[in-house]
Amino acid sequence: MIIAQLSDPHVVVRGTEFHDLYKTIDKLQLAVDRVNNLVPRPDFIMLTGDLVNEGGVDEYAELKKVLESSKVPVYLGIGNHDCRETLRQTFGTEDYLPKEGFIQYAIEQEGLRSLMLDTNVHRQPYGTLCEERLAWLEKELSEHPDTPTLIFMHHPPFETGIRAMDAMGLRDAEKFGEVVARHPQIKRIFCGHLHRNISSEFYGVPSQICASTSHKVLLDLSEQGRLGTVDEPADILLHFWSPDAKTLVTHTSATKVPNILWEIDEYPS
Repeated sequence: MIIAQLSDPHVVVRGTEFHDLYKTIDKLQLAVDRVNNLVPRPDFIMLTGDLVNEGGVDEYAELKKVLESSKVPVYLGIGNHDCRETLRQTFGTEDYLPKEGFIQYAIEQEGLRSLMLDTNVHRQPYGTLCEERLAWLEKELSEHPDTPTLIFMHHPPFETGIRAMDAMGLRDAEKFGEVVARHPQIKRIFCGHLHRNISSEFYGVPSQICASTSHKVLLDLSEQGRLGTVDEPADILLHFWSPDAKTLVTHTSATKVPNILWEIDEYPS
């Protein structure tokens, strides 16, 4: 089974200064087309937040148009730029989305559970997991202690060294860590928000950030804490799950189809 992870498309309507700069609709479409044309095709997409840039109805309408072209199911997570109510107005017919409250849910395929968490704090760049959200997570994990589990969320729970973005990270991450530490079935934690592919670990669990389909954040590990965006190529993550071996491997794939420069015809025996 293959899970494609996309993140931070920041969709806005055409004709705005933001779209003129980043081409958010076109770049998300490029990423969805890439997933559609991969061989083998991923089984579904997890989209880890900042679906749109301002939380507006017109932005979610544009998002929906692009996602309707996906040939695999798409599961949505919420980021700090999103609005729960407007998201539900646009995607309320999706069975997996809770009808009220936080955008948290669980799906299971081929012996692997995927949990989506909601780290949104209304109109704030940072994230949090309050007692109610953590209680939901604790319950889901406690009820399935023997099932390998992935956690998807927007805000990373660990610092990256990109100081300007770390200041907008997950608050009170240690409370989330206490839950994670109690449940060894958690295989990985996958996030967004930082707009770059970054790997770390959190309370002993390998953790990874998925880059934005739209634009990447300037890589600056200095004390100055510069914040900017760069035109590095966009990419997505492909999480390859082997149900027999119960192993997970993550690959990075460019959204732009690469040119094959050399290929062997026959493998040596």
